[in-house]
Amino acid sequence: MEIKTKIKTLICDLDGTLMMPGGGIQVSENIADGLLRLQESGVMIILASARVFQGVIPVARQIGMERFGGYVIAQNGTLAYDVKAKKTLFVHAISAEDSLRMWEECVKLKADFAIAQPGGMIASGFSEGFALDHANCEVDYLLTFHPRDHLKETVWKCSVSASAKHLDETADELSRRIKAIGAYQVIRSTDTVIDITPQGCSKDAAVEAVLRLCGRSYDSAAAIGDSGSDVQMIRRSALGVTLENGSAACRAAADHIVPSWEKEGSLELIEALTAHSGA
Repeated sequence: MEIKTKIKTLICDLDGTLMMPGGGIQVSENIADGLLRLQESGVMIILASARVFQGVIPVARQIGMERFGGYVIAQNGTLAYDVKAKKTLFVHAISAEDSLRMWEECVKLKADFAIAQPGGMIASGFSEGFALDHANCEVDYLLTFHPRDHLKETVWKCSVSASAKHLDETADELSRRIKAIGAYQVIRSTDTVIDITPQGCSKDAAVEAVLRLCGRSYDSAAAIGDSGSDVQMIRRSALGVTLENGSAACRAAADHIVPSWEKEGSLELIEALTAHSGA
């Protein structure tokens, strides 16, 4: 892998990149060791994921970011967190009243709805997408018919879950109803989950804000990811990388393609950056 510039920052997606999609809250020993060596060589890490914060911070701790520094971007860019300082840098929240209106509309469309808060999720049901999120991120779900009674904290994001077939059939109508409530974007994160965030939130925008805060830029960054939410950060980085399992858009944007997550392909990039940093 040819590296033409000094890389100071590595931006990493999690699911389908550093780990199996829905792979729990730990990366493999090989990946963890590689990221530790990379940080020892002086490269800072930003973990950028669609997961809720509770599903990302354990990985940051596993790879030593509390010691080396670095940042977590969660919920597709609605939250940024300084791992070493243990400080939230920004949150782009959804209003409580809007989240309750969204809940009502989704229930009418016979889909399950969940509201993410710092203390966990409150949800109208527990279909496949939410069950997977619960297992992978170790996030507590409270099922209720009375969401207002449990809406006590900042709303980080809202999500919809149903079968892939049902979301295929209702996604357009759902998007129309959500956007009628306010300035929100509706993102099909997986076959069985739709995420709702404030308009303008994205991994790319959050990464750019964090880089600016620490006096860095995309010009000295490498990025690796596999899905639509990763495309812009791959395209804008000095070295943009995807995997063999990456989407067509990621492959088109990337400077380099490594083997799939199943073959721990991200190690090819991690080891190349470590060698280049020590050169």
